[in-house]
This record gives sequence, C-alpha cells and structure tokens, in this order.
Amino acid sequence: MTAAIALFAFGAITAALSLQYPLGSVRMPGAGFFPLVLGLMLMGLAAGHGARLYLERKPAAAPAAQAGDGATRRVVLFMGAVALATALLQTLGYAAVSFLMMLALLQVLGLRDWRTSGLIALGSAAASYVVFVHWLKIPLPAGWIGF
Repeated sequence: MTAAIALFAFGAITAALSLQYPLGSVRMPGAGFFPLVLGLMLMGLAAGHGARLYLERKPAAAPAAQAGDGATRRVVLFMGAVALATALLQTLGYAAVSFLMMLALLQVLGLRDWRTSGLIALGSAAASYVVFVHWLKIPLPAGWIGF
C-alpha cells in the first residue's frame, strides 16, 4: 500500500508542476501537456493498485510490512530514475535521456536481460523521438549529442 501511495503522490506532484508550463491542446501540445497526462495516468494507476490492495487485504495476523517492501523499493527506484532523467535532460538531450530512462525503468521493473532491455529502450526512444520531434514538431532539448 505504501508503494501505491508514493506513486500517487509522485503523479500528483508531476501533474501539479506541469501546470507551470503552457498546456496547449491535443492538436498542438505545449511543454506541460505530456507531463500533465503522465501525472494523471500515474495517479490513476496508483489509485487502481491501492484499491485492489485494499479490496484483497487479509486480516492481519502478522505485520505485513515485509510484503510491500519489494514494491516500495521499485517505486522509489522508479522515482529516482525519473528525477535523474529530469536533471540530465538539458545536458544529454531528449533522445539519450529517454533511452537511459527506459533502460533503467525496465531494470527496476524486473526485466533482467540487458540485451532485451537495451533493444526495447532503443526502440522506444527512437519511436518517441520520431513522434514528438518530427511528427508533432515539439522542440525538445537536443543536448550535447545534437538530436
């Protein structure tokens, strides 16, 4: 349950901070549009997970803190990866940060095969770069790499 609460709070903070940027519209999204949608989606997923845990709870015969430790650890690592990606975005650029963040998140979520994680991260970074930069014409940080 702690993981669901932490993820909900992270989503709420993301959504609230995104409101500092112009949202634009669905047709012409602004800089705050994607983080707002991401924050709302994280809040929805966390609320659904928390509701499922609440409905499936069993009478407490022993402390249940051990059961949620793995999930809480994954949420903390997830938030750390997103915070690090945000800090490195201007320096490394969108393409490199999206690759590194996806690679880190796949490892946090338990996909241990580095080759598979690398291919998924590369494919998702390339696809998101094409969609956001070339198709939607959203100016994203290029970083020192230049794209």
